[in-house]
Amino acid sequence: MSTRHLHEQDGAPYRLGRHVEHDPRSLRYAHGVLPKSAIKSVEWTRRIPILDQGQLGSCTGNAGTGVLGTDSAGRTASTTVTITAAGAAASHGLFAAGTHTLDEAFAVKLYSLATILDGISGQYPPTDTGSTGIGVAKALKALGLAGSYTHAFSIAALNSAVQYGAVLIGIVWPQSAFDTANDGRIIVDKTSPIAGGHELELSKYDASTGEYWVPNSWNTTWGNKGWGYFTTADLTWLLSQQGDVTVPALVGAPQPTPTPTPTPADPDMSLALAAHAWLTAKGL
Repeated sequence: MSTRHLHEQDGAPYRLGRHVEHDPRSLRYAHGVLPKSAIKSVEWTRRIPILDQGQLGSCTGNAGTGVLGTDSAGRTASTTVTITAAGAAASHGLFAAGTHTLDEAFAVKLYSLATILDGISGQYPPTDTGSTGIGVAKALKALGLAGSYTHAFSIAALNSAVQYGAVLIGIVWPQSAFDTANDGRIIVDKTSPIAGGHELELSKYDASTGEYWVPNSWNTTWGNKGWGYFTTADLTWLLSQQGDVTVPALVGAPQPTPTPTPTPADPDMSLALAAHAWLTAKGL
């Protein structure tokens, strides 16, 4: 496993906090690709408000909380979750057994647990070290809120995964992306300096326009009432820059039938190859 800290630009208008964590073992848990005919426009209802991470680099916890509060196939989300005694015991003292509201306080605790479980050196509190997509997926599993998680290594796999529910995307964040166009398009300028890394919930895909919509964790004053979208070309490029897509299998959500499974015939493995090349270059 290898982790790369993404330096966060000083003076940015919003906090970020996502780092790169690539684990070669993730390739064994690749989310499969559905036939193109099965890919439809989807919009999963989010039951909780837009959150606001403020001056804390807790984007991974905020994104994970968003996924918990968003519907998925066969599962209607709620504004609360229940953590069992076993989940509480695995939470390193951060969560008690019982019902918890999916709010900013929950997101910060989830971020705290992710910092313990991911590959980042440090722990929040007291140090705001940032976290990773794998870290928050491990936190969801430890709490008993997700049974497992897979990884989408291509746009085709991402499109397949979002057919069944929201996913987590971890990307670099160009300085230009702090702004959106009037319609909510997140402005991705490849020549813009990288401000850091960001983790987001992705819960809406428009197959007719190729738009991927994300509820951000920067309050409703950002974007289109807290939402923005990436074009297919922009998201493809961002994911090629050491990005990752994590797909938590939430407890209470039935597995898709048939379950998509990875095969050698998957047509687009560019993200997997990019991850492998990065690990190879680092001597891992």
